[in-house]
Amino acid sequence: MAERRMISRSIAEDDRFVDMNPISKLLYFYLVLNADDDGFVGSVKMINFLTGANADNYEELLDNNLILKPTQSGVYVITDWYSQNKIEGKIYKPTEFLSIRELLYIKTNFAYTLNPSDDDVMAPVNAWIKNGRDKKTSPEIQLQQYSHHFQETSKKVPGSVEETSSKLLAQNRIDKIRLDKSRVDKTRKDQVSKDQHRSTHTATTTSNKGLGKDSSSSVASTSTMYNNATIASTERPSMENRLAVNDEIESLFDSLNREFDSNIPYDDQRLVVIFTDLLNKYKMSFVQEGISQLASTRSGQSDVNSIKNLVVNHLSDAIEQVTVG
Repeated sequence: MAERRMISRSIAEDDRFVDMNPISKLLYFYLVLNADDDGFVGSVKMINFLTGANADNYEELLDNNLILKPTQSGVYVITDWYSQNKIEGKIYKPTEFLSIRELLYIKTNFAYTLNPSDDDVMAPVNAWIKNGRDKKTSPEIQLQQYSHHFQETSKKVPGSVEETSSKLLAQNRIDKIRLDKSRVDKTRKDQVSKDQHRSTHTATTTSNKGLGKDSSSSVASTSTMYNNATIASTERPSMENRLAVNDEIESLFDSLNREFDSNIPYDDQRLVVIFTDLLNKYKMSFVQEGISQLASTRSGQSDVNSIKNLVVNHLSDAIEQVTVG
């Protein structure tokens, strides 16, 4: 961990900071000093010992939006981390709390927020970091760049990081769960039976062998399947329109629930789509190994939504690491 961290005068001399209890101020300094390169603090027992801080002091920092606590895992996030600190790419080390970072958004003043509907949101944090943590380009230009980027990639990559938000907040606040109804209707009419789906899937995975990415499968059809699986809960598809769950899919759910100590049902359509698509590209064993590797990076997260978002956004990358290794 770095020996030096930055604290801005604009924060330390702000009214919300000046009016706080002295112990709360000291706590903030120690949290910043002990944060990782993304502004996350996962262990605070020594900090509490050194400062004499208690739950009231943390609550004061939370009330003043100086820190965020997005989960019950005990991990705290310095809200204004990137507005105060600039860490060069050659020494930057990403946080180990990736499942927590995917819940955050970056604002135009480079502060963190948990609220995707905030008018100042520029992009999901994961996307902003992936694109170099740019603080030189004006936020307005970056917002336009991210808007264009996600409009394009959301057509090609099911389960990209934008799926962690309820809306893509850029330009005209594009509604991400908007469906092309004509395509949905056509897909539903053409939906095959469970047995047909199983035989087609078996033939594809058998012919692919090994890594066997299916070059004949179209991106458009995968995107359509994914959109159908993310229909709002008020418009749940009937049983005849839901994707079939075969033995391999059930085995992957078993692996997921075992590795994450969860109880996600087999008919979760969002994950059925992801698993079906991955099995058309990789061997069953690679997908299971990817789930195992993903579980080792979850940082103690066990709620169902966090697990599902982790699978949607990162399982494909975990499988790639397995195959490369």
